[in-house]
Amino acid sequence: MDYLYSIVDRKTLALRGLVAVIFGIVALVATGFILDVLVYAFGFFAILTGILTAGVGMSSEKSELPRWLLVTMGVLSILVGIFALVTPLIVAIALTIFIAAWFLITGITDLGLAVFHKKTHHRILLALSGIIGVAVAIILVVAPVSGAYTLVMVLGIYAVAAGFISIFLGLSLGKEKVEIGAQTSS
Repeated sequence: MDYLYSIVDRKTLALRGLVAVIFGIVALVATGFILDVLVYAFGFFAILTGILTAGVGMSSEKSELPRWLLVTMGVLSILVGIFALVTPLIVAIALTIFIAAWFLITGITDLGLAVFHKKTHHRILLALSGIIGVAVAIILVVAPVSGAYTLVMVLGIYAVAAGFISIFLGLSLGKEKVEIGAQTSS
C-alpha cells in the first residue's frame, strides 16, 4: 500500500477554518443568496464544460468518442447551464428532489438490510438510519423549496462546526506541522 502525505501548517489550517466559518455564517444568514450562488456556479460550470466539450468535438480529428456525440453532449450541457441561470429555483428544487431520491434509496436499503440480514451487527442502528433516510426524503419531497433552503442551512452548520474545529487545531498545534495521510491501495 502506498501512502500519500500532505503537510499542512497551523496557519493554513486556521485560515481554512476561518474561511469555512465565514461561509457557514453567510449560509445561515443569507441562505437564499448561497443557494443562488451554488445554482449559478453550477450553471456557469455546465456552460463552460459544454463549450469545451463541443469545441473538442468540432476540432478533434481523433477521439475515442464520435465527434457528433461530443458536440451533442456539449450543446446539451450548454442548454442545461443556461436553464440553471434562467430558472435557478427550479434547478434548486430539482437538486433537492434528487437528494431526496438518494435519501429514499439509501433509507430503504438500510431498512432492508436491517430486516432481512439476520447476521448484520447493529441491526437496530441500521434500521434507525433507514427510518431517518426515508423521513428526510419525505420531508424534502413534500416541501422541496424549503428543503433546498434547509440543505444550505445544514451545509452552513457543518461549515461553521468544521471551521471551528480547524481553527482550534490550527491554533493548538504551536509550531508543529500536521501530516494528513491518505491511504491508497496499489
